[in-house]
Amino acid sequence: MAEMAVPAGVGDKKLYARKSSGLVRTIGIFGAMVFGVHCISLSSSGLIPFSWVAGVWPGSSIIGVLSVAMFFCLFHAYTYSVIGATMPRSAADYTMASRTLSAPLAFAASWTLVIFSAMVAGSLIAWIPKTAFPVLFRTMGIVMANQGFINFATWSATPVGIALIGTICTIITFVLMILPTRIILRTLEIGFFLGLLAWVVLYFQLGTAGQGAFPAAWDKFMGAGSYAARIQLAKDNGMVTNPNVAMMTLAGLIMGFWIFYGYYIPTFFAGEVKQAENTLIAGSWASLLVTWAIFVVAAILLQRLVPLEWIAAESYLSNAGVSSANPMPWITFYAAILKPNIILLWIVAIAWFYTLINLAQTYFFYCSRIIFAWSFDRLIPEKVCYIHPTLRSPIVAIAIITLIAFVGVLDASGLFWPGSVMGAQLNFVFFATCTQLIPVLAITLFPFTKPELFENASAFVKRKFGKVPVITIVGSITMAYLLWMIIASFLYPAVGGRIGAGTLGTLAAFVISGIVVFYVARAYRLKQEGIDINWTFQSIPPI
Repeated sequence: MAEMAVPAGVGDKKLYARKSSGLVRTIGIFGAMVFGVHCISLSSSGLIPFSWVAGVWPGSSIIGVLSVAMFFCLFHAYTYSVIGATMPRSAADYTMASRTLSAPLAFAASWTLVIFSAMVAGSLIAWIPKTAFPVLFRTMGIVMANQGFINFATWSATPVGIALIGTICTIITFVLMILPTRIILRTLEIGFFLGLLAWVVLYFQLGTAGQGAFPAAWDKFMGAGSYAARIQLAKDNGMVTNPNVAMMTLAGLIMGFWIFYGYYIPTFFAGEVKQAENTLIAGSWASLLVTWAIFVVAAILLQRLVPLEWIAAESYLSNAGVSSANPMPWITFYAAILKPNIILLWIVAIAWFYTLINLAQTYFFYCSRIIFAWSFDRLIPEKVCYIHPTLRSPIVAIAIITLIAFVGVLDASGLFWPGSVMGAQLNFVFFATCTQLIPVLAITLFPFTKPELFENASAFVKRKFGKVPVITIVGSITMAYLLWMIIASFLYPAVGGRIGAGTLGTLAAFVISGIVVFYVARAYRLKQEGIDINWTFQSIPPI
């Protein structure tokens, strides 16, 4: 791709932290797919369709919701793949938007995304002791009649348990993340195959059970008559079933981005991806299709045994907080009661824990590369983009993300302050979609705002449908999808995380603080070095 011209008069003045990024391109198509799969998460997102979607939209087809979601995410994945291929550097979205649309807005959007992503990384780590361990150990406790497992599950979800286990998991994630990228890839690849093994176990438990086996298995472990009473109990507590295709479509659009979030994250570290124009699209689409297929097969096997309305009822009881019903709307529990084998239970438990650490790793990785790009552009201190000479990793950037994530762990635990400052994790979807409006708009207009760069880009970037650039068409669809999810956050508060004044105020504060940081950095560089930061954004960073 043709380079942007450096402004006259810059001369030998220092625009970037150094002459090369220092990062190594080691991530191929399979590695990009593995990153995407883990950021989607075979463990946490694997529970959502059955424990959450079914109860929020009673009557909607789980398979339909997943399919609609996956279809529209394909457009979004294509858009972000083009962004990464246009600017194959760290934080490609920020780099592209800052060079083609508006540097202050691009930085403010990226700043907001990273801060909230790092906090959410902490809340996802806290999800291990808060939800994952209680689900897994309560399952083992019930199935194996082991009170010790049940007691641990209860303690794990206490503020002390969440803070302690969350801190340990944060430290583990940090240690794994400062290793060379090729070793990080190996740990993720192991997790990928371990996660697949866990799902094979679940398939075996669900698929080998007779069609009439589930009611008896449920009653055996949850009490006689419990299975038959579940649907009416949910209705008595307010569940209304609405088997409407339009409702299913809405559910797919709204829920999809949260379920499948993460397929496109290799764009954030495109500077470490081999042949970005091929790797990014293949990796992101593959991760989407693989996770969609895994979840859909599980839904097919489960619905062979249990009516959709019953699955919705169990999910509804959990979401409605009907604790007296002791709801267990987890695909892992459903499978475990059908084949109560301690070895199979431990395989799933170990895989779930390992892949949840992998999930945290992906957030740490992409957030650290984004702030690396800011530092490389000298918007924040240059020490942040320091690359360890042996590990070849940006250890300072990773340390910063770890500290923010640790705050997220404490916030989710409720140990030092009541409630959660961040609110529901679903608010992250709102923040993410808002911040993505800037880079998506930039790439949609790119063929017209920077025609010389567009014409000199790779064939993948400059594809046309007739005379219209494909990215303009797909980018417009993606923009409409993002705008709909923002609107839907207000129209459907049960799904959107109840967006209120506090959430909007937090978003505004992050964006404004990002703009302030940009102009403070500009004033500092101008006063101390005689360099206008805007010169940096008139050229493309070195590789």
